[in-house]
Amino acid sequence: MGELKSALEIAMEKSKKMGGEEGEIRLTPNHRNEIAEIRRVYEAKIAEVEILVQDPEKKEKDLERLRRERERKIESVYQKAKKK
Repeated sequence: MGELKSALEIAMEKSKKMGGEEGEIRLTPNHRNEIAEIRRVYEAKIAEVEILVQDPEKKEKDLERLRRERERKIESVYQKAKKK
């Protein structure tokens, strides 16, 4: 398994991929607020699963699902920003 990356490193890589050769995507304050809200909501959902789910296997599956959902929603905000 490769080394773990910080959220900033992952975000920068995504930004480069989405911007292609043209450069980075410019997020408006509304886009930034939308991403922040997505992160807040999923942080709470993840914390809830970590506290309430006792079965380690189910907990890991649920956490992974929530992380994928969060990233998918954030990606959709970047796609909206790219179109503008």
